[in-house]
Amino acid sequence: MAVLERLFAMGDSSLRRALCLQLKADFRRLNEAVLGTDGLAVGRAAHELKGLAATVGAERLADLARTLDARAESLGVAARAAIVTPVLHEIAAVLACLDAAAGDTPAA
Repeated sequence: MAVLERLFAMGDSSLRRALCLQLKADFRRLNEAVLGTDGLAVGRAAHELKGLAATVGAERLADLARTLDARAESLGVAARAAIVTPVLHEIAAVLACLDAAAGDTPAA
């Protein structure tokens, strides 16, 4: 949340809302992409997710995405799912933080 607050401090409430909406859309899109069956496409999504997560200060998600990025192409669907599951949980946590930051839900 601290990194998000610093990002949001750069503008007014309309910028905050727009940034939250864009970040949520990006995280949701990448959430769907890492569920794919094409290892190369999953790796590309994980690479993008790694950068996006680092930008908003979601270090655990960035680390998990880094692992998925490095291994996605070489693993079968079942083995990749074992890495993807914690990534999905962290994306959900980041989305909840974004909701709280946007005022969509109370902060936990």
